Amino acid sequence: MYAPPAYPPAYPPGPPGPAGLAGALTRDEARSKLIVPGIALACISGLLIAVFLLDLVLFASGMPLGTTTAAGVPPDMAEWVRPFTIAVCIFAALANAFNVFAAIQMVRVRTWGLALAGCIVAAIPLTSSACCILTLPFSIWAIVMLVKPEIRAAFKQDAP
Repeated sequence: MYAPPAYPPAYPPGPPGPAGLAGALTRDEARSKLIVPGIALACISGLLIAVFLLDLVLFASGMPLGTTTAAGVPPDMAEWVRPFTIAVCIFAALANAFNVFAAIQMVRVRTWGLALAGCIVAAIPLTSSACCILTLPFSIWAIVMLVKPEIRAAFKQDAP
């Protein structure tokens, strides 16, 4: 008599990992998968901190903004452009400082939630300006790696 195959197929379980989970990675194995996107995000975010702090100094010191004299900007709106630009620079510099810290935690394989949050913040174009062309692929790569169960299990292991 024919018996239908079991769903899901019954594969033999792999060897238990260090956390007792089948397929779990060690911290070093997880680090080797996270190091490239983590270092890339940390470096790009560090560069963006410098860019946004330079913008902040320039705009706060009274550098003329091209948008305040552009045609089509109402005069009552022009007085809000500089404070808004300064606020965006402060927000973006702080967000990128958070990204650097989160990327370091990701490379160290510590604090999974913080690492994931940092990757999500790095993917927001407001925090990365024109560099979102660089940050977006690395943040997506890191998010894809972080949500894998074996990588997440490595974050739960006890620190050496």
